[in-house]
Amino acid sequence: MRVPSVPRTAAECLGTITHAYPKTPLSDARVLAALRKPVWPDGETRAVWEIANGKKNICIVVSDSTRQTAANRVLPIMIKALCERGCSADRIRIVVATGIHRPPTPTEIEKILGPSVAARFVSRITSHDPDNESNLVCVGSTSRGYRVKLNRLAVESDCLMTLGAVTYHYHAGFGGGRKSIAPGLASRDTIAHNHSLALDFERNEFREGVEIGRLDGNPVSDEMLQAAMLCQPHIIVNTVVSPDGRLAGIVSGHLDAAHRAACRALQQFARVDLREPADFVIAACGARDWIQAHKALVNAARAVKPDGFVVLAAPCPEGLGNERFREWVKIRDITELFKRLKHLPEVNGQTAVSTRRHAPRTVLVSQMSRTDIQDLGMETSPDIESAVQLVLRKLAEAGRNRPRYYVMPDATHVTPFIVQS
Repeated sequence: MRVPSVPRTAAECLGTITHAYPKTPLSDARVLAALRKPVWPDGETRAVWEIANGKKNICIVVSDSTRQTAANRVLPIMIKALCERGCSADRIRIVVATGIHRPPTPTEIEKILGPSVAARFVSRITSHDPDNESNLVCVGSTSRGYRVKLNRLAVESDCLMTLGAVTYHYHAGFGGGRKSIAPGLASRDTIAHNHSLALDFERNEFREGVEIGRLDGNPVSDEMLQAAMLCQPHIIVNTVVSPDGRLAGIVSGHLDAAHRAACRALQQFARVDLREPADFVIAACGARDWIQAHKALVNAARAVKPDGFVVLAAPCPEGLGNERFREWVKIRDITELFKRLKHLPEVNGQTAVSTRRHAPRTVLVSQMSRTDIQDLGMETSPDIESAVQLVLRKLAEAGRNRPRYYVMPDATHVTPFIVQS
């Protein structure tokens, strides 16, 4: 991002907020070491291949093409290690955890798994279908009394492994871990129920505890974990992946303990603690559509005061992302959005709520069509310079003639936290 020159007489820059991912990816030896020494809550030391030893039906769950997990780096090493230690490849089946997303294409599967694994297991790769009742099985109920239905292949395997990536998530706290099972392998109604827990329909707000970087006390995260524990994987592998796809971290082990260890690894690279919020933020992301750009907006908004502004440069050449989101975001009234979400819980609707909350204090610089921008309902400027000038005028009208600001060159991949000194 080319940052416009803002004279110090007009505003004061508090600094640049950026991630700290290592430039060199992890070696194969580091990957193998992580598989050899899993993280268990009770100090157990069994390696991945020891968990699979003697099992006749091994199911490896991977994320779909909407997630960058470096599975194409990890799987060849993992499968080779399994096979060298007595596990026959014909006992292994791969299931793609799509949640409610579309199934990946053959080209996408090759990209997810890597060419060698995709070719070797071509007849034993299955994409999850959240609507196929014959391939779903009830595994029990959560403490809230909701019956959980999950993918039959995964549930009925005698060795279940998941491979996913840890990221910050705006209502689940973190991605990875339990999300490979629920929502990844869940039925549509199970997923809808979980999404509904993000919202407080009495206050028309996101529910208390639902926030980025929070697992404990987060009802969405808690329900996901409970659902996944009903079909607890024998072992998980969670990665941390840099914005350009390099493998920056890897942890294996227990569903919850290993996931939390991977979350701590992510925080080293993607969390930035700030002593104070700014009056505005100049942020950029390379998002292809608004659904992805929204993540950058949520991150950027965390670095500004409640009455501050975000200038967001997001190209979005593919528009809003999908037509279902368009139907939701065209609803301008927050109360109406919550009313509809109460009867039809959907993540597109939640993204629309978040977009509507942030829209009044955002100036967008984008390549989206006029129709998309009109449906998004957000103020725009043709370039960053004019957007910044617009924000400066708005702040001056509010009596802030020398506001303070941050710069976020890659707002998708760094999450600010305001901390007390």
